[in-house]
Amino acid sequence: MKIYKQEDIQKIKSELFTVKKRYADLVVQKFELSANLKEEKAKEYLHYGVGRRLEFIERCVENIFSVFPIDRSNLLCREELMDVAINLHAFYVNIFGFLDNLAWVLIHEKRPGGAINKMNVGLFKEEIKQYLTDEFCQYLHSSQMRTWHDQYLKNYRDALSHRIPLYVPPQILNAEQKKELAQMDQEIINCYKTHDFSALAKLRKQQMNIGTICPIVHDSCENRGVLLHPQVLTDFNTIEEIVKKYCESFLRKS
Repeated sequence: MKIYKQEDIQKIKSELFTVKKRYADLVVQKFELSANLKEEKAKEYLHYGVGRRLEFIERCVENIFSVFPIDRSNLLCREELMDVAINLHAFYVNIFGFLDNLAWVLIHEKRPGGAINKMNVGLFKEEIKQYLTDEFCQYLHSSQMRTWHDQYLKNYRDALSHRIPLYVPPQILNAEQKKELAQMDQEIINCYKTHDFSALAKLRKQQMNIGTICPIVHDSCENRGVLLHPQVLTDFNTIEEIVKKYCESFLRKS
């Protein structure tokens, strides 16, 4: 079963090719904004919070596509699946932290020394609206952005932190393959019980020939799934858009 059409694969490959250059442009924008900041604490959050997280996010995109190329057809091994999951975890956590860091830059620049409840700091929080331009505020709280943040990003971050962590299933199975795999799973349990690691390795290898590759990010607790490759790029695009509009509005408000 093919998940992606050939034209979609080519489109995503072309977009992936631009990510590193676009990340470099975001770094330039960050430095340009820093030159206009007056408070050292705001600069600290911009450089070591926003900047570091942007680097992590871009690297996660590279790693995910490196381990799991969009045109890959053979199943991922267990180690590869774990590497994809680890990078997905870092990806979502740092996107969420990146948004909080943008809010901290505003707080430290706009109200230096002023006390604020840490629980009220977040780019989408009501308490931050007063530091935003009307245009940027309308953008952040538009229906599209609120849906992305509240129903998608926050849900996945919360699942990762508090419920069942996000993962990419090892394969897509039909009814017959499910029965075959269930039988092999029982044999694998027996191998663990008897410490027969040679037989275990053979069974794991056999499992790699059952089913179809599955490019879906899944949160089984909420029974949700999104296509891995286009979603990762869409999220990077969203981060890029937020940075551009943030820098423009921040400088305009200064």
